[in-house]
Amino acid sequence: MKRRRSIPIMQSSSQSSALSTPPIPRTTLLKNRSTKAPLCLPLSLSSNNKPKRSLIQKLNSLHSPNPSQILKWVPLNLGKSELSLPLTFPTGQTFRWKQTGPLQYTGVVKSYLVSLKHLDDGGVAYCFHNHDGSSDGEVDARLALLDFLNVGICLTELWEGFAASDERFAQLASCLRGARVLRQGPFECLIQFLCSSNNNIGRITRMVDYISSLGSFLGRVEGIDFHEFPSLERLAIVSEKELREAGFGYRLVCSCVFIFVCACCRCFCTVCKIAYTFVILTTCR
Repeated sequence: MKRRRSIPIMQSSSQSSALSTPPIPRTTLLKNRSTKAPLCLPLSLSSNNKPKRSLIQKLNSLHSPNPSQILKWVPLNLGKSELSLPLTFPTGQTFRWKQTGPLQYTGVVKSYLVSLKHLDDGGVAYCFHNHDGSSDGEVDARLALLDFLNVGICLTELWEGFAASDERFAQLASCLRGARVLRQGPFECLIQFLCSSNNNIGRITRMVDYISSLGSFLGRVEGIDFHEFPSLERLAIVSEKELREAGFGYRLVCSCVFIFVCACCRCFCTVCKIAYTFVILTTCR
């Protein structure tokens, strides 16, 4: 028997193109049927289409200052010849003021945390970090600062009188303009004096920082913590072991006797001053 030749069936172009396309898996078809096209919403109405911030924008938002944290600098109306911050604060008469910026120093006056800095014209501006914001509170803080800086004394007149009386001072006066003596609290000043007996500036600063840390916390500026100077009652409960660990050494005797006498009188009276002088003369020679 003769075999019949199969006759090729002519396919249309649409059929051939359909056959040439690879088959779609059934699972894909089912997935596409069950998935609905997302509804296009405006950007303000769509919660899932929020624009993503770049890394640079995130970093800028972290470093951008908070409006509530922007410092308000107020001119003090004192020229550089009347107040030079580098010649006043880091010179050994106080150890509680820290440099927190170029030509900027921060410290505590009573219960106020304040920063001072030199302006471009050489003048001085101040900024309070923790006052209550009221007008009365700002006035009280400013008066306390002016009293602490001893602004009632005109240095220019003093310098002229000293230079006229002493030839050597006249030669050095131009290098010392603005070096002002501060009006610190007597108790705070005496405690710092106790720490400074036969000591170096670095160790004095560490001891004073320890004493200051016993007071109420006022705030942090440029990573440095500031405290109100502790009261006499707070220092009276510090143990001898704590003072020794803080590095007071033989100054411990002076400190303990002085604090004990003042705590008994609950004041810094003439008796306390006499007792303190006696202790200094007999133990710190």
